[in-house]
Amino acid sequence: MRYVRKLHRWLSLVIFIQVLIWLVSGLYFGWVGHQSLAAHDYFQSIPKAPVGTVFYPENALIERFDNVKSVEIRSISETAQYLVLTIEGARHYVNAQTGERWQTSAPLAAKLARQSYNGPGSVNEVQAVTGSEEIIDWNKPGYRVTFTDDIHTRVYVDAASGEVVDHRNHSWWLSDWMFRLHFMDYSGERDFNSLLNIIAATIALWFSLSGLILLGRSLKHRQLF
Repeated sequence: MRYVRKLHRWLSLVIFIQVLIWLVSGLYFGWVGHQSLAAHDYFQSIPKAPVGTVFYPENALIERFDNVKSVEIRSISETAQYLVLTIEGARHYVNAQTGERWQTSAPLAAKLARQSYNGPGSVNEVQAVTGSEEIIDWNKPGYRVTFTDDIHTRVYVDAASGEVVDHRNHSWWLSDWMFRLHFMDYSGERDFNSLLNIIAATIALWFSLSGLILLGRSLKHRQLF
C-alpha cells in the first residue's frame, strides 16, 4: 500500500495541474466569447441570392456522373452552380451555365470573402494556397484573402466549390492553443476521443479508486494519511 499511496500523491499533483489548466482556459473562453474564439469577429453569413440563369440541363448530370444520389442547384455570387453528390460520397461542382467544372478565380474569391466580411477593412491580398495549418481538415486548393483591419482578418475560400471555408485572425493561435490545452488534444484535430484522453480518463479513474481504498484503510485504522 505504500507504493499505492506514493503514486496517488504524485498523480494528485498531475491532476491538479490539469485542473488548473482547465480553469485558466475556461476563464479565457468565457472572457473572449464565442465569436472571437472562432475568429468570427467580422464574420457574416453570405446572403442567399436567387439562382442565376441555367443553361446546362440537370438530366445531363445524371448521365455524366455515376451513381448520382442527389443534385442541388445553388447560387455562388449570382452564378448558378450544381452540387452533385454521389452514393459513394463524392462531391462534384458544375457551372450551371456552361456545364464545365466549377472554377473559382482570384477575383471571385475576393468577392466571396468580402460578402462574408462585415468589418471596416478592405481586401489587401489574395493568395492561392493549398490547405492551411489554420484550418482543420482542409487541405484543398483555395485562396487566402487578407483584409486591412485591426485584427488582420484572413478569409479562406475553397477553389473547387466557391465556398467560404472559415475566417482567421491574429488571435486565432492563442484560441487554438487554449482549445488544445483544455481538451488535451495537442494534435489540433479536435479529437475528444484521442489516446491521450483515454489514458487520462483511465488515470483519473485509478486515482479515484485508489483514493477510496486509502480512505477506507484510514477510517479502518482511525487515522488520516
